[in-house]
Amino acid sequence: MADIRPFKASIINPEMRIDKLVCPVYDTIDAAGYQQYAKEKNNIIHVTTRRKDMDRDEFIGYAAGELERLTNSKIIVNMERPAFYIYGIMYTLKPETLALLSEKDRRSHYFVFGLVCLVKAEELGKGSIVGHENIFEINSRERYRLMKACMMNFSPIAAEYSMPDHGLNNLFEKYLGFKRPDFVPNPEKPPIVDVTLNGARHLLWEITDDSLIRKITEMMSQLKLLILDGHHRYTASGFMREKDGIEYTMMMLMEGGDRALLLLPWHRAVRNFDRQRLENKIKENFTICWQGNTNNEEFYSRLRQRSSEYDVRLGMYDGKKFTILRADEKAVMELCEKRGESVGLDLIVLHEWLINPVIKGKPEEDVSFNASPSEAIARVDSKEFNVAFLLNPFSIKDVERKAFVERKNFPQKSTLFLPKVAEGIVMRRI
Repeated sequence: MADIRPFKASIINPEMRIDKLVCPVYDTIDAAGYQQYAKEKNNIIHVTTRRKDMDRDEFIGYAAGELERLTNSKIIVNMERPAFYIYGIMYTLKPETLALLSEKDRRSHYFVFGLVCLVKAEELGKGSIVGHENIFEINSRERYRLMKACMMNFSPIAAEYSMPDHGLNNLFEKYLGFKRPDFVPNPEKPPIVDVTLNGARHLLWEITDDSLIRKITEMMSQLKLLILDGHHRYTASGFMREKDGIEYTMMMLMEGGDRALLLLPWHRAVRNFDRQRLENKIKENFTICWQGNTNNEEFYSRLRQRSSEYDVRLGMYDGKKFTILRADEKAVMELCEKRGESVGLDLIVLHEWLINPVIKGKPEEDVSFNASPSEAIARVDSKEFNVAFLLNPFSIKDVERKAFVERKNFPQKSTLFLPKVAEGIVMRRI
């Protein structure tokens, strides 16, 4: 059972220009993004994110010094009472991302709620908390060293729970006095944080009422949690538990059945491979079921069409044309049996049949992960990469099945969870 607790949050001083001081989660920031946010000397990025050319050891010392400066200058302030926090994120999707979704899932805007609390860390898969994605050990070690040097969580680890009656979300809406996706500000319950970052609005409310805290604790007590975003930070929290006796970590818990919680794919762009071998592999296991010059609505509609769970379709762009490859269903079923896996077949098929057998170099250098189709396509158009593979999204149910039933992980960079929390909205001094 999930063991949760209220805590005293740290936030950026509401009297400051908060929009200048928060940043996206560290592992989503590229070199250009770092430059953009780091221009502001008081941005939390100086504490949370290592500049690509900075040595790991140097970064830990630099981050601890920057945090001390931000705390001493009252840019980061502490709340007075232990509380649970409602973290709301309002966001929109670009048309090309909406095109990947079935029509029933498309909205003009999305508004998700999460409960931010402390959760007792435990070994993944051994109790009530499971993960779904493999990690890079070196990155978890760095996060652990940063957390220990600063004694802070800078952003909550995102996890989901299943609650078919939507009890917690209904409680939040009743408490705040509005129904999502609308937002009607309540002067009696103003957010303690309200900031827009990259077009997404981040809102934070405090719950200090003891009876409500008890009620929420009871509602959550029997639930299992599935980590969606923050596997490296959760692993680092495990190190804190084992090495330093720090048992709790900060998490944001969201209902898996919330229509505003989305899982999208990471699209791949690939280079340094044997072209002839790729063509042979396509002939061996796939048929071409559509080709055209643009990735239009018809392209996405055909990509989404599936007659069964073994009907695997991959989009491909080679710099000239868009193609939809349909895998041989019998071969897919045989692969499932061999692997003992039936969730995430698009990714398994893509890597087993098309990427791993043809790539000449190192996958970490010659496979690029892209959050949107246009990013992957642009990498091919710029000649930086040679071919892009565009994938269908997963559902939350897929990920739950992978984690709770198959008890297996997806490869790194399999699921892109939306919305993303930001660094600096709600923090916790350990």
